[in-house]
Amino acid sequence: MEENSGAVIKKPFWTRRRIILLVVVLGFLLRLWAAWQLPVDFDEPTYLEDGYKYAQMIQAGDINGIIDYSGTSEHPPLQKLIYGLIILIVGKGVIWDQALFLSRLVSVLFGSLAVLVVALMDPLAGVLMAVQTLAVKYTSQAYLEALPLFTGLLAIYLLRRSSSNRSKWFIFSAIALGITGAGKYSYFPFLFVILFLLIWEKHTRIGYILLYFSLAAVTFFAFDLYLWHDPIHRLIESLSFHTQYAQGTHVQEVGYPWYQPLLWVSRSYGFVWHTEVFFYMGIDGLIFLLALPGLWLDRNQRRWVVVWVITSMLALLVWPTKWPQYTLVVLPAFCLAASTAVQFIYEKLKEQEMYWGWFHNMFPRPSRRYFIVAVLLMGLLVFGVLVTQALIAINRIGWSEIIAERSGLPNDSVNDLLALPDGRMLIGTDGGAAIWKAASGSEVQDDWKVFNPGNSSLPSQHVLSVAQDRRGVLWFGTAAGLASYDGQDWVVYRATDFGLSDEYINTIAVDDQNRIWIGTIEGAAMFDGITWTAFTEGNSGLVDNAVFSSAVQTFPTYDVIWFGTLSGVSSVNPKTGEWKNFTRQEVDLGWGGVSDLMFDSSGTLWVCTEGGGINLWNGREWIQIRVSNSRLPYNIVETVEELEPGVFWIAASIPNSAGGVLAKYGGASWRIYKESFTGYSGGETMTIDKDSIGRYWFGTRNNGISLYEPKK
Repeated sequence: MEENSGAVIKKPFWTRRRIILLVVVLGFLLRLWAAWQLPVDFDEPTYLEDGYKYAQMIQAGDINGIIDYSGTSEHPPLQKLIYGLIILIVGKGVIWDQALFLSRLVSVLFGSLAVLVVALMDPLAGVLMAVQTLAVKYTSQAYLEALPLFTGLLAIYLLRRSSSNRSKWFIFSAIALGITGAGKYSYFPFLFVILFLLIWEKHTRIGYILLYFSLAAVTFFAFDLYLWHDPIHRLIESLSFHTQYAQGTHVQEVGYPWYQPLLWVSRSYGFVWHTEVFFYMGIDGLIFLLALPGLWLDRNQRRWVVVWVITSMLALLVWPTKWPQYTLVVLPAFCLAASTAVQFIYEKLKEQEMYWGWFHNMFPRPSRRYFIVAVLLMGLLVFGVLVTQALIAINRIGWSEIIAERSGLPNDSVNDLLALPDGRMLIGTDGGAAIWKAASGSEVQDDWKVFNPGNSSLPSQHVLSVAQDRRGVLWFGTAAGLASYDGQDWVVYRATDFGLSDEYINTIAVDDQNRIWIGTIEGAAMFDGITWTAFTEGNSGLVDNAVFSSAVQTFPTYDVIWFGTLSGVSSVNPKTGEWKNFTRQEVDLGWGGVSDLMFDSSGTLWVCTEGGGINLWNGREWIQIRVSNSRLPYNIVETVEELEPGVFWIAASIPNSAGGVLAKYGGASWRIYKESFTGYSGGETMTIDKDSIGRYWFGTRNNGISLYEPKK
């Protein structure tokens, strides 16, 4: 009988191509998660600052400026230029956190491509490279590692794939090697692997070797813009920097031993440093241990892997600085060697099992029902974890931060915020005052103008309160007096001017007559533009000299000024001179008095207290909002602001602990924002306002400013 020639041969589902795709997806997801979750690392602000400057020069068409820019010139500009292009593409007003995440996405892309190249060499090694914690960390952050790692691996892979010295893979390998050098100089150990492949494995003639490195050198020069105007001198300058840097104070203070690279590659430091990010704990140490026998096994079949590990580790041990990111040059080789060991062990176990049947006899064989239930339970567990993490990630959308380290903010202790009518934001901090202006037109970065005692007449760097009067003059209440600034001249007022015994200005208010009202620990005072009038418990109806807050109640023909004190709430009508008081017997002030006062759009007075929650005065009765009768998270309330009509944002502090939470209150609905479940920084919010772009600003005691951009 004839055989059935039309029979269909079923291909296995897990083909090599699908396995490689799955490995790359795994590497990409882990890196994307790390880019989202990892805190800002040591060098990221430096590289992002370079990126901003490149973006500005590209925007201005300043080609010579781009070529001659010497910021961090010890490293080539290629990846920093890419960061600059990303910032430029996003457009004007991109804030630092957005630029950081977008730049990290560039690293994630190149890091995932590096995993792809390793997986093409060896799929199991690709799995190990996908999960290796140092590789994930430094190819997820805005560092300079991901691009040269990818192109260096690509150069090795393409050279091994090339069938002749004239093939396109041979040429592309040389180009990839040149881009590697233009990415970061510390990836020079790849040269040893390339030389071994050219000379010992491919027996390439000297002419083609010279052609290969000539093409790599031309590519290197073409992509390293900093060398264009003065190649030799600038290259020597860049390379010699590393020798000088190794003798510098920072490296000497850290004091890593000569064998530190061995420690980096033999332990899961990514997990040690960031347990919340590397939830799978890491297997870096196991990869290292498996690589040791794997290198012995590779001495015949993949000798180039042995050369790679030996030459790169020697280079790392000799290299004077021992930063962990430098080990990325050798980590793929360890993954390849570890894969060899795993495959060898698997084949040996398979042989023994076929002969002895140990595992068949040792372990019971559960029914199919057992496997179905086990898979379902495991699936539910994994699904629950993924849903939880997805919800947290969704809740973080729209949140970002402004901190002093990576912006023009003078200090991370923010005491007061005031949105000015022209769209700027006036900020008082413990390091001076600042005026923020959003980027406009062709501007890439927001503009910051900082005032401190060193560059202005501010009497103190501790700016506690800020205001703007009806003539546009800015007022700054500090720990050592009051200052006004009209854009040209400064005027300073001290305690002797106020007629008070204290000049620690807790609060400033401006009424309809453009009178300036201040509150201090020893009373309040009013300035009518010519003279000061002091108000104390002894000479007026003020309920208490310790004034912490103030607010202006506007009527059609006059204003009433309210003061929040340690012992109660006082109001004065400047037109009639009449005072009214509400004491602790009428208002629950807690243990610390009144922290903030605010009139909402309906005319209701909100009294925030240190321990007594919030008290509302509608002109007829007091209504109390406390933990016991609402969803208010804590009774220590620092401030409240009506950012949208009828929607109130309340800042509460955690008792006996550093930090705070935010509550969004909309009449009947509450929503709580905590550090663990949202993008809120978790700092104690002291002041709240809304900028001209529509973002909400939360100035904290020690955590800078949290920004929230609500969904449109």
